[in-house]
Amino acid sequence: MSRIIAYDLCRLFIGPNFATPRGIDRVDLAMANHLFMDPHSPHIAILPTPLGVRAYPASVARSLLTHLEHIWNESMASEDDARLQSLIADMRSRDHARDFRLPHAVGLTRREGVRRTLALVRRTGLRTGRAATRAVPPGAIYVNFGQLALAVPMFFTWLQRRPDISCALMIHDTIPLQHPELVKPASVAHHARMVRTAAAHADCLIFSTAFARASVNEALAQLHASPIPSLVRSLPVPAAFARTRGGLPELAGKHYFVVVSTIELRKNFTLLLRVWEKLIARMGDAAPHLVMVGAPGLDAERILAPLTASPRLRDRVHHVSGLSSPALARLVFGCAALLSPSFAEGFGLPLLEGIAMGVPTIASDIPSHREIAHRSTTLLAADDESGWERAIMTTPRAIPGRHPHIPADMTESAYCAELIAFFGSVTSRSHGAPTGDIDRAR
Repeated sequence: MSRIIAYDLCRLFIGPNFATPRGIDRVDLAMANHLFMDPHSPHIAILPTPLGVRAYPASVARSLLTHLEHIWNESMASEDDARLQSLIADMRSRDHARDFRLPHAVGLTRREGVRRTLALVRRTGLRTGRAATRAVPPGAIYVNFGQLALAVPMFFTWLQRRPDISCALMIHDTIPLQHPELVKPASVAHHARMVRTAAAHADCLIFSTAFARASVNEALAQLHASPIPSLVRSLPVPAAFARTRGGLPELAGKHYFVVVSTIELRKNFTLLLRVWEKLIARMGDAAPHLVMVGAPGLDAERILAPLTASPRLRDRVHHVSGLSSPALARLVFGCAALLSPSFAEGFGLPLLEGIAMGVPTIASDIPSHREIAHRSTTLLAADDESGWERAIMTTPRAIPGRHPHIPADMTESAYCAELIAFFGSVTSRSHGAPTGDIDRAR
């Protein structure tokens, strides 16, 4: 039998606080589903609780994942997605005078998020579980994709009492350490603790790009930490995108572009809004539409202020959050191009999704995007406003009959199988020589 995996569900446990999954949530969910598809699986779920770090059987994990997918509307048909239908109506409207209101960040109030989390606890039989120090079988490997828990060192002290357990951690990036001006001040200390936790406990690290690995290794070196074995493996294309076979009939003939990310400083939405102001001034009603998909984040109100001030801009620029994954996939499928003007990324999953679906892509020329980019991707400096305007103006409408091209090794099943095989080779630093670095980037 393959090695037992003790999989950390911390990120997914807080999933009810968000209307829909974010990019890394989909990857975390894919791995958890792979491990716990069978409720009788020998693998174990791990969660930090007020009683300490606890372990739960696969049956409980399966129940949690099923409930989470239900409240995230992961199987909802796009026709039933109220937020998508509202967006479609907005794009077809000619009412320039309508108001723009910034939605709740992530589409839920804090009270609603707490209510949904408590409902998840009641319906999935989480309760107290068993102490991880006693419940995890000898020689198992603890795996954490969610990263969030790494900022709380006490969640990892149980591993010190179980040196027979190996530890594999995914670190998404060190952007707050590299670009503190683009994040909340608390994020800098948050990420610094993550790196210290990895230095103290990780037997191997998992990265989505070589750039992310280099940046984390630089942060580790500043701590004078020993090198940690690692795997670089491109993230997979989410299943909802792999299954999509067509755009939205209601938007057939609409010339529109899509950008997908949290509305925050790092994502460079301000550039796109300036470009669209120029496009509207130049082209009038012939200007294309821009759809910004993402929950409001740091400084979102200021970033989106031009929409409040300009009815003309609101006629061509639309913001929506909380779309189900199938709805998002169909929206992207029918766009003229997927835009990604970020100043910094550890990976850039929306760019990969657009490429895989055969959608033209225009992205900022940053290291992680260069690793993902297709030969058809247009890479531009993040501050090249004129270049972005020219690229958007010369991009034709979506081509009817385009087809997704999802390589077999970029599916969720292939991704999960490869990482699980890799986990079998990871050796605890307490039990011998470490394994070497491996690259599996596409």
